[in-house]
Amino acid sequence: MITGSTMKFKFVALAVAGKEAEWLRNLIHEISIWPKPITPISIHCDSAATLAKAYSQMYNGKSRHLGVRHSMIRELIMNGVISIEFVLSHQNLADH
Repeated sequence: MITGSTMKFKFVALAVAGKEAEWLRNLIHEISIWPKPITPISIHCDSAATLAKAYSQMYNGKSRHLGVRHSMIRELIMNGVISIEFVLSHQNLADH
């Protein structure tokens, strides 16, 4: 997907990571020896704008594809599947 800004790119990446976390959580639920309940999977993000948009209740509606991702991320957060934590760029292991 082509995006026009870094924040939009990181928001799309956050949505993909959220779906992967949801898949992993569902897999863990199927393993009968795993202790329940499962804590939310923590996703680190180095963009304050992306983090603010993910936790905001409303989406401004400028891009339809981002609106769909926003509602999906909000649902994952509210259902306790993921939690998003801010990490400084130089401490982010994913960005060398």
